Amino acid sequence: MIMAFLTAAGFMYWLSVRAAPVEVGVVDGDAVVEEDLATVVTREVFGTDPMAQADMLIQVPGLLVQGPVGTSTLAFFVQVPNQAGSYLIKMLSDEVTDGEVVATGSTITMTGQVRAMSNPDSVADSWIASGAIVEGDRILLLVSEGGSFFEAEAVDVTGVPRPDNN
Repeated sequence: MIMAFLTAAGFMYWLSVRAAPVEVGVVDGDAVVEEDLATVVTREVFGTDPMAQADMLIQVPGLLVQGPVGTSTLAFFVQVPNQAGSYLIKMLSDEVTDGEVVATGSTITMTGQVRAMSNPDSVADSWIASGAIVEGDRILLLVSEGGSFFEAEAVDVTGVPRPDNN
């Protein structure tokens, strides 16, 4: 038993002598923001086939906000080139905009992922359960075209609507 102990101790000593030293680097500064990792996709490319970017973190600049989904503050429609109707956007939470108001007529840059809407009733149920829309706004979600929606992790308001001067 003593021999086994001495063999194990000798082996551990040999490993400690032969092991290469490990350096641990500490990085100062802010954490990496996911927006920096997003692939920038132009409005036109996005509008041609939104589902071509499914399951990718993308950023789409220069979209015009057409209006909210009913009374919602977390879902709205945008105008997208090459799309017959409005395109549906759902923000993950109120913090997505960093306190900026996403008003009708605003221009935005959105970062997030395209999600398929293969079962609009199921999507509407989950949005109602999460508080993104209310039951009365369900019909607006069900009649939206496209078969997909954009789930926004970040929305930056890049242009505010101009008041009409009559």
